[in-house]
Amino acid sequence: MEAIAFCSRCRGMKIGWNRRYLLHCIRCREWMSASSKLLILTVFLSILIFGFPAPEDLTLTDNPPQQMIQRASLHGPVAAVIDPAVRSIEAFLKGYGVDQSHRGRVAESIVNSGRKHDLDPRLIASIVIVESRANPFAISGRDAVGLMQIHLPTWGRIALRDGINLFKIEDNVDFGTRILKEYIRQSGLWGGVLRYNGWFAKNPESEGSTDQNQEEYLAKVQRIYGLHQDPLASTADLLQ
Repeated sequence: MEAIAFCSRCRGMKIGWNRRYLLHCIRCREWMSASSKLLILTVFLSILIFGFPAPEDLTLTDNPPQQMIQRASLHGPVAAVIDPAVRSIEAFLKGYGVDQSHRGRVAESIVNSGRKHDLDPRLIASIVIVESRANPFAISGRDAVGLMQIHLPTWGRIALRDGINLFKIEDNVDFGTRILKEYIRQSGLWGGVLRYNGWFAKNPESEGSTDQNQEEYLAKVQRIYGLHQDPLASTADLLQ
């Protein structure tokens, strides 16, 4: 025989876990104290929450949330892709003691300018090493500045006109490569290199340099570049 409870509001009901009895326990003050009602309500809600948990399988979809993707990407850093040509020139500069703090930037500038003006980056790097040892703030006694020692009396006005900052690595390398390219077009490869250093066939003394100094300069560039000058060739022959 089942136990029956009676309430003046809810009338008769079966005692146990059934809807009418639970509602009666929650609503009717005359049945029990407020603290008891709160306890019963807590137990009832706990049964609902923990008795029917959401299946974990439902959270696995073909398109995981963005947060999961970001978390997965943190497991390992993505290595930056470095241009092999830049890496090669950077190693070349390192061999000549170029400061690590700006070596990568110089190498990238040399490669970019070489491609832009169709010159061998290794040749540009060789001139940079001979001219300034890749010091962006080098200033010579002949008023030449920067990595490629741009001669201010000759090129300063053009640099100012074109908005070129000769102490900025990228600007100096690109402007110097542009000058070198024009000299090579006019005088050939090694004749252009000689002219870049300030040697002019019509007046070799115009820049205060002797033939011997120019030959030494050319020999340095060629040695670093990896070639050997023909011992029978003179600076005048190269400029003809």
